[in-house]
Amino acid sequence: MRIIHTSDWHLGRRFEREPLEEDQRAFLDWLADQVAERQVDLVLVAGDIYDRSQPAEDAVALLDLGLDRLRAAGAEVVLLPGNHDSARRLGFGAGRQSLGGVHVFADERTPPTPKVLEFGGERVALVAVPFLDPHVAPTPRPAEDGTPRPATHQSVLADALEAGRQGLAGLDAMPSIAVAHAYVSGAGLSDSERTLAIGGADQVDPAVFAGFDYVALGHLHRPQRIGGSEAIAYSGSPLPYSFSEDHQKSVRLLEVTDGGLTDVTSVPVPVGRKVVTLTGTLEGLLTDPAHELVTDRWVAARLTDDTVQTQPMERLRARFPHAVSLRYDDPRTGAIVDFGSDGSPIEERTDESVVLEFLEEVRDRTPSDSERLLVLDALVEAHRGARP
Repeated sequence: MRIIHTSDWHLGRRFEREPLEEDQRAFLDWLADQVAERQVDLVLVAGDIYDRSQPAEDAVALLDLGLDRLRAAGAEVVLLPGNHDSARRLGFGAGRQSLGGVHVFADERTPPTPKVLEFGGERVALVAVPFLDPHVAPTPRPAEDGTPRPATHQSVLADALEAGRQGLAGLDAMPSIAVAHAYVSGAGLSDSERTLAIGGADQVDPAVFAGFDYVALGHLHRPQRIGGSEAIAYSGSPLPYSFSEDHQKSVRLLEVTDGGLTDVTSVPVPVGRKVVTLTGTLEGLLTDPAHELVTDRWVAARLTDDTVQTQPMERLRARFPHAVSLRYDDPRTGAIVDFGSDGSPIEERTDESVVLEFLEEVRDRTPSDSERLLVLDALVEAHRGARP
């Protein structure tokens, strides 16, 4: 049996307001080709299928097409919601989809039951846990001494996995795989990952996953093993979603042979635009021949000029068509000027334009006239309250 572990597709996401649908479609096509070429039986997607709890129509259509391609290539698919997804929306029709080989585990309120899947004479038992909001999941069981346990992600996930282990105890011997969406302590973050809580309340100890042969994790975008073990790992996102994600993207391929997990390898993802951050004077960025190697990447420019340059974004885009971020780092004063997506300095823009751009970014649509009026009213009140 062959299994691919992937996660954090974030369908519908943009990169610095630039659309990513073409790159995401290319990834799903490549993934289906891998399923066919490598004769993969099962694809595990460990959360954050969409980028928003209310995904855009185009994102829903893209997932529909991607799932059809994976099924046509010969693999069944396991999906679970991450913190970006709506469990109820993603879980709609889960029973019917399972009949067609797409298994959605989106029940946040019921302890997980192991699901046994069989391919080519090999069997695995899956314990799939959707992202659990401590305020929505069942109240954590009391500690052994009877005292209440705090309602943290650690507590609710530990309870869910323990229920899964109890279910495994009643099954025949076979490899067990936990699938979860969580921030495991000791793992490395990227800039594009949404913080789930403050003060570390969103983190979980790797020890909660004890007893499983493999743990397929989602949430963090950097592919990484936990504790140096191949048994607990993040696949990472298939595409970069921030400039901190300049690492190689990949999926993980698992082999189950003779009743055991025998091999885990990393398969590089060759599609999608890469990212680069370039630092130097504007003239240097425009003329250095070494930069010819990165003209097709998403570019963040960090200018070291000690004077403000004329139309820097327009000039950069003449050489780097995908330049989307520009900032001055003035070495004399330490002053920083950030530029918005239209190339204008944030500091020189009106409060209204900054707020409206933010709303458009997080909601993936242009604010309505009534929403614009609400923003204006709120800004007026805020300025009135700030007066001495």
